[in-house]
Amino acid sequence: MIGATPGSAGVQTYGRGLEGLVAGETAISAIDGVRGHLLVRGHPLEQLVQRSFEEVSHLVLFGALPDADRLRRWSAELERFSEPPAPALAALQRVPGTAHPLALYRTMLTVAACIAPSVEQESDPAWSRPARILSWSASLAAAAIRHLAGQAPVPAASAPPGHAQRFLFQTLGRLPSPEEARAFEVSLVVQVEHGLHAAALAALTVISTGADLGSAVLAGMGALSGIRHGGANQLAFEMLAHLPDVDSARRFAREALARHQRIPGFGHRVYKCPDPRVALLEPHAVALLRARGLEQRHEVYRALRDEVERALGPRGIFANVDSITGLVYHPLGLPPSAFPIPFCLAIQTGWMAHCLEYLPHGAMIEPGAVYVGPVN
Repeated sequence: MIGATPGSAGVQTYGRGLEGLVAGETAISAIDGVRGHLLVRGHPLEQLVQRSFEEVSHLVLFGALPDADRLRRWSAELERFSEPPAPALAALQRVPGTAHPLALYRTMLTVAACIAPSVEQESDPAWSRPARILSWSASLAAAAIRHLAGQAPVPAASAPPGHAQRFLFQTLGRLPSPEEARAFEVSLVVQVEHGLHAAALAALTVISTGADLGSAVLAGMGALSGIRHGGANQLAFEMLAHLPDVDSARRFAREALARHQRIPGFGHRVYKCPDPRVALLEPHAVALLRARGLEQRHEVYRALRDEVERALGPRGIFANVDSITGLVYHPLGLPPSAFPIPFCLAIQTGWMAHCLEYLPHGAMIEPGAVYVGPVN
């Protein structure tokens, strides 16, 4: 019954959308949604954006920033799996070209996951499975994005070192500038982990059944495909792209607010203050846009954001990270329909960390439900 003593037989508590409920304990991250702080393994996000994705992913997955030797070995492990199985890439040709890029990417990873058990070795270090998923995912995601333009995959063997640079090279077919590579790497770092959001909980639920790590990540991808979750960055940018100037942005915001219309990229389940990830990404977005002669896109964004936050800020509604990632991805040359993919590339690191943390002592996740049907 609802409201009975926690731990007693048949106890259920209820929050719509599971709001206000917890699924366990974690040492991975802590979010202060009132003051706008995000700690990852005890490190403020503001410090971590100075580091590489390799360093931060090691921290998230294994609990500590790597020393020079462990960083070298972890980076080598990521590079070792940068070439995905050929059947996974071949699957791209059998999927309708009209499919969403995230679905293309997920389908290829499903094929790759079927092959993983045959190469898994008992002697492999504990980080082999996460490294394989991160690196295969990056190459497959790049291939899915290129497929949109009818372009062939770029082999990882010809790519430069570094996870962020390798993905951009395989996606764009050219060497990214240092500024492009750094901006994209920061976008990965700020989105690498964010607690038990919907996709992380989907992955955790799957791993709790005894399924493999690849299946858990695929479950997270499925959840991330929703427009309320990973698809929000695409919607937010497409909204901005239809606003030609600052005046249009202000007018659109005022009219949308008057209609009580939901505006993509604003509001957050946890943050009732400015999302700290926005401030960390904004300088990189501005620099990339300026380099492409697209400064006005940022001016339009700021005009829209100012109007919305002036009206809704007192109610705890501010721009979230989805509002600005498109201003990094667009000047890099990524199509808007592909924007959920780099978000997935980053945050699947956190999913795997939660899965690995939960596995040793976690019970199978089976929440109850409140019955509201007829009683005969």
